[in-house]
Parts: sequence; structure tokens; C-alpha cells
Amino acid sequence: MSPLNTWIMMKENELVRKFFEENSSRVFAYIMKMTGNKDDAEDCFQDCFIKYTEKYPDKLSIPLLYTVAKSVCIDSFRKNNRYQHNVEEQVSKVETPEDKMISDDTQRILKRAMDSLSVEERELISMAGPQGLKYKEISEITGMTLSNVKVKVHRVRIRLKELMGEGKDGK
Repeated sequence: MSPLNTWIMMKENELVRKFFEENSSRVFAYIMKMTGNKDDAEDCFQDCFIKYTEKYPDKLSIPLLYTVAKSVCIDSFRKNNRYQHNVEEQVSKVETPEDKMISDDTQRILKRAMDSLSVEERELISMAGPQGLKYKEISEITGMTLSNVKVKVHRVRIRLKELMGEGKDGK
């Protein structure tokens, strides 16, 4: 049994245990996308839940959980002396189940299009797409206004479609 499972089992509060169980797979996927390495993701994942309960013992908030996850990943990158371009490379290399369903050609075009997005744009599209977060949750995680999140996600989707169209045309 992993240390996280042991730790959760020791928690007496059923709501806290249920909250972590319901959100663990999505948070792990988010952390995995940020780190690009399963071992680092597992370490960050465990740190995320521990730090969350230390900082917010009486709150069960998905946006706060993602904020802590993001913070833990950033701390891990700093601790391991990784630079921003390495982070971007790691995030773009992660293969999700959705990626496996896309043809190799389309995946290559998508990767090239995603690589041309800024870190903020990639983060927004990741949270709105594969992570399936609501705009309000994204707003709380990023600190942007709700309307700003909606506009930016919409613009990133349009830009991504345009970039993918260019990739298919061979430009």
C-alpha cells in the first residue's frame, strides 16, 4: 500500500477521504502532464495531497487542490534545476489515452501546434480540455476573471485549430 493510501486510511473524516479518492485520478493526470515523468509525478502527487491537508484542513475545494498541485510541480522543477524550456518539452511529450487514439500524422501536427502555444495557453487548453475543468474552476486556479478565462480558452481553441490546419497543408 502506498504512503498516500496509508495516510488517507488514517484520516477519520470520511468526506476528506472521499474527496481525495474522487479527485486523485484527475489531479494525477494534471501533475503527470506538468512533470512528464511518472516518478516525479508520483512524488508531486503525494506532496500535493499532504500539503493540501496541511494548508487547508477544513476545505474541500477542487480549484484549491489544483492550485496546490501546480505549486508543488513548480517547486519540484525549481528543486531539480529544470528550466522553462525543459518543462515545456516534458509537457508536450506526455502521451494521454486521447493521444493514442489520434493518428500519428494528426498527433505530430497537434504536437507542433501545441509547441507553438505559450505556457499559459497550453495550461488553459489542458485544464479546459483533457482535465475537463469548468471555467469557474480554471478561473479560481489561475486567478483570472471568469470572463477572461472564457475569452482566452476560446481564442486558444481557435488558434490551435488554425495551427493544426496549417500543419495539414504542409506550411
